[in-house]
Amino acid sequence: MEIKEHNIYYIVNMSLYNSSEITVHKLNELREEDKKIQILDVREDTERDHAHIKGTIHIKLSEIANRYTELDGEKNIFVMCHTGTRSQVVCKWLKSKGFMNCVNVLGGIDAWAALIDREIRRY
Repeated sequence: MEIKEHNIYYIVNMSLYNSSEITVHKLNELREEDKKIQILDVREDTERDHAHIKGTIHIKLSEIANRYTELDGEKNIFVMCHTGTRSQVVCKWLKSKGFMNCVNVLGGIDAWAALIDREIRRY
């Protein structure tokens, strides 16, 4: 029994993406494998009205301090904004709160719209 628990723990840890940054191409691959991955969009409402990825979690940067407990700290949290600057700040802050599996999406929604889903409007 102890070995099985250890093996389950090992498998769970192996499924985590272990880098502080991710490209939109790699994120898209992971999303195709698991549609329920946590992608956190920290942009403002007006930005999200222009462009967003379906199924993402929306917590504005201005609300993150009050709402971060809504996130699952046991899973990766892929954080995106417009180009990757605000999301990098949010990742650092979340890590300071113990969310060590936080990953910044390089290029943000702009890179996603340019390289993955050209139906999403760039702004």
